[in-house]
Amino acid sequence: MKNARELAIEILIDSQQGSYSNLALNKYLTFDIPAIDRAFVTELVYGVLKYRMKLDYIISQFSKIELSKMSWPVLNTLRIGIYQLMFLDKVPVFAAVNESVNLAKKMENPGAARFVNAVLRNIVRNKNVITYPDPVRHPQEFLSIYYSFPKWMVERWIKLYGFDFTRDLCEAFNQKPRVCIRINTLKTNKEKLKSTLESEGVKVIPGVMFEEAFYIEDIPQLKQLKSFHDGLFQPQDESSMIAARALGVRSGDMVLDVAAAPGGKTTHIAQIMANKGSITAWDIHPHRVELIKETCRRLGTTIVDAQVRDSRLKDKDMHNKFDKVLVDAPCSGLGVIRRKPDIKWSKKPEDISVLTTEQQRILEVCSQYVKLNGILVYSTCSIEPEENQQIVEAFLENNGNFVYDDMRPYLPEKLAMELKEPYGWIQLYPNIHKVDGFFVARLKRVGK
Repeated sequence: MKNARELAIEILIDSQQGSYSNLALNKYLTFDIPAIDRAFVTELVYGVLKYRMKLDYIISQFSKIELSKMSWPVLNTLRIGIYQLMFLDKVPVFAAVNESVNLAKKMENPGAARFVNAVLRNIVRNKNVITYPDPVRHPQEFLSIYYSFPKWMVERWIKLYGFDFTRDLCEAFNQKPRVCIRINTLKTNKEKLKSTLESEGVKVIPGVMFEEAFYIEDIPQLKQLKSFHDGLFQPQDESSMIAARALGVRSGDMVLDVAAAPGGKTTHIAQIMANKGSITAWDIHPHRVELIKETCRRLGTTIVDAQVRDSRLKDKDMHNKFDKVLVDAPCSGLGVIRRKPDIKWSKKPEDISVLTTEQQRILEVCSQYVKLNGILVYSTCSIEPEENQQIVEAFLENNGNFVYDDMRPYLPEKLAMELKEPYGWIQLYPNIHKVDGFFVARLKRVGK
């Protein structure tokens, strides 16, 4: 059986060839691998993805061979070796170096092993004197390299938020996110679930914002828990719970969720509705619609009709049909980098402009499905104004029959106090709110 470090390198190479790291982890980390090894592999993979630019910067300072001329096995062996040396105090230095050397010999040749050994031992001797760009003279370069973010992202954020905020944002994105779950009140309650999870060896911490949220620690894979299979909870960050809350649904409502997979927000809406009424849930991909159905079955949600539909295409039969419509739009995902560090390296600046066109289209089309005096909620897991406030403002300018609606009654008090007139939208940031970056706007149809 391959050891944890070798598995981590293979997963990293897969991700560099286009695979999403979370899917690659699921493929390689089978249930016959001990839990401690699965945790170590995950730590190495996500650690290298988070700090890839910083690790490569360090390699460049100690290697006479350019990164572009290194094979992927050698480069990733160096990366995981340096990550252990720089970030994992629990891994002994000799283990980080020797295991990396053995891997280079196994995956390449003795010459590669000698090269890896020389670079890592040089870093061990000199890691306390590694220099970085000056933060005063070269702020973009410093933040980009030290916190390991593409320069274009850092430049955008400095322009939007300033240096100090961007530094705190980058630091927050690099922190390991806590696992958050939503209590499924259709099957249990807060006290019962806490007791059940603790009996399964799971440490439970109350949510920051919502009563139906728990943070959990010291867990095996969630899907191994009986309580998960019994549908007692759903993994979901507190920030995304705001979208369902902002809809203000009630039992008996007719609701449309136009980009619903994998079903977290859909089932949350059903939960708030006490599983009474109807929810139509769309996704463009058939396999993702199956995910919605499976989530509903597990959680005991029976009022959801999941359909394969393209929300960009107009459907006159849907006009004026729904009390509430949720548009959780496809977006850059720049608010959830701490959970998906691949986003740092897979997204390009031009992606945002492409996405905004799609977001505008979906919002425009689906707004026509809202009844008079009905509610339209627009949300993304992005922190970029072009995908958020600017989309909503442009929509309102072109659609006088919609206005902002006061969101404060649907938010926790501490968040409600942040809102300013017209109280119709909120932007969350991981460095401020300690949750994923998320945007939610609540609009009301007031005219035909």
